[in-house]
Amino acid sequence: MKSFTVFLLLTFGIVACSARHHHEADAPKLPITLYYEALCPYCMHFVTTQLNPSMVRKDRLHYTNLTLVPFGNAHLNEKGEVTCQHGEDECELNAWHACILEHNDINISLKLIACMMRGRKNNLDKCANRYGVDVTAVKDCKSARSVDEILQKYAEATAQVDFKGVPAIAVDNEIKSDDQEDLSDNFDQTFCAKYKAKFNIRLKNC
Repeated sequence: MKSFTVFLLLTFGIVACSARHHHEADAPKLPITLYYEALCPYCMHFVTTQLNPSMVRKDRLHYTNLTLVPFGNAHLNEKGEVTCQHGEDECELNAWHACILEHNDINISLKLIACMMRGRKNNLDKCANRYGVDVTAVKDCKSARSVDEILQKYAEATAQVDFKGVPAIAVDNEIKSDDQEDLSDNFDQTFCAKYKAKFNIRLKNC
């Protein structure tokens, strides 16, 4: 009898876990796009203290299509040359972020980028070791092309939107100036409220 009870508990436990993962996979998505630059202090603060804790620790990635656009207030001239607000070091780091995004899913990308943004230099290897990620493809990406080439598509994506400063956060593909302070200072709470308003679903731990 005891063995049968254990069997039932295990069976229903597996079914419950499967159902939970299935539910999360099928959950409606609220798109979030972050326009940012690697050495902007406000961007660094937002990614490390607001976005990453919400998306990774509170598991909101299941409920959004998150897009990161590492360009911000940089400028692309007619020759295709990129100039960054915080100098060449920022352009280099933006390019590293771009290569991370090209060669990893958003979950791993966000973890690596948030880890790197806790400092002001390229600590990719340290962050990769922390999460057990092979970054060979990322390094190949960065060495194979110029910074200008790597950032080209992010420059084009940024040129399609209008914002006053970074971080600039688009919800459901729209940047609303009235929302930026709430999103920057209380991202998870604001994300939960907007998710409920759109889908009439209250997320856990909101």
